[in-house]
Amino acid sequence: MPNDSDKDDLIFESMITASKVPVSEEEKRSLRNAYTSLMDLASKTRKPGRAWDIRMLPIFAPEAPKGINDDC
Repeated sequence: MPNDSDKDDLIFESMITASKVPVSEEEKRSLRNAYTSLMDLASKTRKPGRAWDIRMLPIFAPEAPKGINDDC
């Protein structure tokens, strides 16, 4: 069974191949570094039992200062 690093290498190489865009070795190294960073961040947020529903943030509406007449 391949380890995570081998799987990441395969996924990265597959994405480069699937893009059908010519990529220099320097660009490939930069893209690989970016891909590795994103995968590291993803591993920190993908936790079993984590709720992935999107909750609304509280909405704060400012009130008119006291003493302001509403009839203006």
